Amino acid sequence: MSILLEIAFTKDNFCDSAIVLMKSLKPHNTSLFPLSRLDVLIAILIGILSLVLYVRTLAPSLLYGDIAEFQTLSYTLGMTHASGYPTQIIFGKLFTFLPFGDIAYRVNLMSAFFGALAAANVYLIVRLLGGWRTAGLVASIALAASVFFWRRTIIAESYAPAAGMLTVVWLSVLLWRHTDKWGWLFLAGLAGGLSLGIHSTVIMTGVSVLVYMLLTARKRSAWMGAAAGVVLGLALTFTFFLYLDYNDPPSSIYNTTYRTNLSERGLTPEEFDSPTDRLMAIFPAGSFWTYYFSAPADEIQRRLGEYVNSFPGWQIAGILLGALALFSFPKNGQRRWREGLYALIAFALVWVFAVSVEFSVYQEFYVPAAVIVHVWLGVGVSALLDGAGWSLKRWQVVPSERSGVFVNLLGLALVSLTIWNARTDLRLAVREGTTTFIQAEKIYPRDPGRATKEGHRILGQVEDDAILFANWDRLYSYVYTAHILEGRTGIALHEVLTPPRPGTTTMAYIDANLDTRPVYFTVWLPELEEYYRVEQTSDLLWRIRRK
Repeated sequence: MSILLEIAFTKDNFCDSAIVLMKSLKPHNTSLFPLSRLDVLIAILIGILSLVLYVRTLAPSLLYGDIAEFQTLSYTLGMTHASGYPTQIIFGKLFTFLPFGDIAYRVNLMSAFFGALAAANVYLIVRLLGGWRTAGLVASIALAASVFFWRRTIIAESYAPAAGMLTVVWLSVLLWRHTDKWGWLFLAGLAGGLSLGIHSTVIMTGVSVLVYMLLTARKRSAWMGAAAGVVLGLALTFTFFLYLDYNDPPSSIYNTTYRTNLSERGLTPEEFDSPTDRLMAIFPAGSFWTYYFSAPADEIQRRLGEYVNSFPGWQIAGILLGALALFSFPKNGQRRWREGLYALIAFALVWVFAVSVEFSVYQEFYVPAAVIVHVWLGVGVSALLDGAGWSLKRWQVVPSERSGVFVNLLGLALVSLTIWNARTDLRLAVREGTTTFIQAEKIYPRDPGRATKEGHRILGQVEDDAILFANWDRLYSYVYTAHILEGRTGIALHEVLTPPRPGTTTMAYIDANLDTRPVYFTVWLPELEEYYRVEQTSDLLWRIRRK
């Protein structure tokens, strides 16, 4: 924005300078270089500001559940829970080398980075779809500040990285379409292949890429480039898996959950004995499509209402207009229905899954879908600005050479409205480093050391060779504390998979170790008294012994 103001105020006449400024905000013309230097600079600025916002509100340290798992395994390089996240673990490892904050904080930063990348790329995608710069700003700001999106950029999870990679794929496809350079399709394929190890939602949008290429790609080089990128991306993801599988630290999901609970997962030791067996257990792709519409009808209806109510009314109108505009309104003499189909297919596959799946964590799937929704918003705002410009010229409200000024003032007003809609959270973020949704949902505690303090308290009561069973929510916060902070890798920590009674594999594991190692539970299981003598050693710890 400072660049634009400098352009404007170096002119002698303010009105003439305004015309120069507003003309710079008009849609670009298609060329071999579809994005101007100014577009790239604006996108970088959006990315930096978004990153600052997310870092300001970032979870400060160790948390619980899946988040603690990613925070732990990104450092120890172990395999994760299904459906497998080897690429994310390797990317997370890179962030652990940062020279500030603790390990957990550094892994949280990965989500902030990819969330900011998604916001920046949304601006560029809107521009490549023929949108005005102010429309691109509306789209990217609305995405960055939306609650569904923002809350997943401040914790170590897979959804913000998935959104970031989705935008890389989409942006690369559009750059290929504008330049006819197959290298962009290679990049799209590479990002898509790598995303197999980040989140399934990005892979789902691969259907969009395939349909788009079937409708547009006429050169063998385009198909070869895309295929080469996909093959390389998949090969790297598989290589990451093989390394994590081979490394197999005590903190790996294999050791904390799978090997002690094989019977409860319907597996035998022989069926979990090779990398191929473990790959099939971690990537259960065969039943994926059965999750669609698995939620009850009344729950689906409730989610629909919840989702629609999460947007201001004017944004809903802009989103619907944008989805329609790609099919109906040509831009710069070019029809955009293929791009509209790309977005519609991707949105349907991801968003319908989120609305209809039986999982209780369905909102997380809204994060990649938010990218598509906010691109539609940008296209819709741009269509509105086009309509306003046409009306001004058609009815000669102002001289034609000054119509762009008024249209862009309208665009800037919508940018201001977008910021105004998010003002409460933005103000809290700047002043206090928090937001309304962080406070309401207690995404992370006020005490940044709460999880580690709890871990130290529990682990301080067990021996260095102890076996400790815990529920999933606390398991990896204990693993992180024991193996990373305390260096006590001799403590074996495992998940209590099916309370109230351990499975046969778990019982066999306990019986094999009970005479040589102390065994503790942090979960009270009354059924254990049928087999063992149970001694409560503290308010949250029970030791079992043979009768």
